[in-house]
Amino acid sequence: MPIPKPEIVYVSGHDLCTLDESWYTQVEVITRAEAHLLTKTRDDLEPTVLDNRVIIALDRSSPPFSRGEKRGVSNRVIGCIVLWELAEDSQGAMWYELGTFLVIPEYRFATSGLPIGDELYSRLLATHQDKNILGTTTNHKAIKTGRRHNMQMIRFGQLPDAVRIASCICPADKTGVDGPVHCRIKDQLCKVRVTRETWIRMGQPERLAYAA
Repeated sequence: MPIPKPEIVYVSGHDLCTLDESWYTQVEVITRAEAHLLTKTRDDLEPTVLDNRVIIALDRSSPPFSRGEKRGVSNRVIGCIVLWELAEDSQGAMWYELGTFLVIPEYRFATSGLPIGDELYSRLLATHQDKNILGTTTNHKAIKTGRRHNMQMIRFGQLPDAVRIASCICPADKTGVDGPVHCRIKDQLCKVRVTRETWIRMGQPERLAYAA
């Protein structure tokens, strides 16, 4: 039996509010299994839906995720991206962290040939150009995706103090220390990058070179 061609759709805003709620459980299951991500639950995600700060990718040609779905209707989550509120800087401007960025293995570009991750980035960043956005990760593939969308790599120390502290929430068993000040992996294994619009608003600070 031939494998059906994926029917990929991207859902956000009002359309996400009316979507079958199994997507919350799917994102939680996926993030719990991914070493580079923090687990995200419905309680975490609901505020981002109401503020249009989350986009999910669905394959509607896949089998239904839950028994409660109607026959022939699928809302299988295959990708996600979210802007999380971080902290206000000294001028009172809110900063956001680009996170919970995922594409499940069989839909990643190397396997499927589908640019799902790039589409998630493009849609989210185009919608929120007015916001100060950063991303932190130890995942080199996620860093490369951000760079394709003009994100600028800087040092953690160039961020506003409150924002830098809010962005460093990794547990001690990952960083090697208790607390963000003396983190052993920042600017080494863990990289921070900001959108080009944010970088310009920061006064175009020195950028770091990136070696794959």
